[in-house]
Amino acid sequence: MNNENNISQASAEMLLNYLFPEMDGQWLADNKGSFYRNYNSDILALYANEKRVELSRDGFLKLLPQGLIGEDNELRNAKDVQEKSKELEQRKHLLHEAFLPLDTLHFRRYMQIEQKVAALLSDKMEYILKQYFDFNLATEQNHYVRSLAVLMPFAKNIRANMQMLRHILSTLLGCQVIMTQGRYSESDSTRCWMPMVRYDLIMPGLDAETYKARSAELEPLANFIREWFIPAEVYCQIKIKEYGQPQRTNMRLTLNYNTEVEK
Repeated sequence: MNNENNISQASAEMLLNYLFPEMDGQWLADNKGSFYRNYNSDILALYANEKRVELSRDGFLKLLPQGLIGEDNELRNAKDVQEKSKELEQRKHLLHEAFLPLDTLHFRRYMQIEQKVAALLSDKMEYILKQYFDFNLATEQNHYVRSLAVLMPFAKNIRANMQMLRHILSTLLGCQVIMTQGRYSESDSTRCWMPMVRYDLIMPGLDAETYKARSAELEPLANFIREWFIPAEVYCQIKIKEYGQPQRTNMRLTLNYNTEVEK
């Protein structure tokens, strides 16, 4: 089984540091036992308001010899098995609560280690981009370009994969992206043409000023994609569009957005 993209294999420390960075060192770790690990992810339950997380891990209680919790034949020799079983469960519960601070301290320590590892990996990515691609991630102002720059080491696998680029754009921008492939020529003649791909970013409801500002914001991203992920012989357009709106003279019209000039 391929678990490369299986989120259930992620550790609780990594997920909590990523999802709740503001709650650093405040989690209460309740280890329920590694038996559950075969059926669940590392995090069994999460109670953000209580700052408590239940884990499918063994705690320090598991390290105790069986004889410290109860005698081996204690349940077998009991006159009332049901009552004795309840007593043993209550005893385990009290011991579990007693070891809860140690389990929590151990978990918080590993969360700190995970934070340091994540910081090292982040610095590693910045170093690779700077040394091998001459790209300074720290000084890049456009947040879309910063998000996409981490894919630069994989450019050879992404380049010319037009469907993957469509999916990346849709995920990054959170909008529908329509891809069209064809031929491009600056003249009416078909003797000389280039392969063409056009990505229409569907963002309805923009007025002229918002459309202009949004286009300016996305222009660095479009240039970055053309440089790193589009073959040099392919003509690429990335434009914001509004589809499905009737073109009437009494409504807002913006050229190249929801209005085209007929040739």
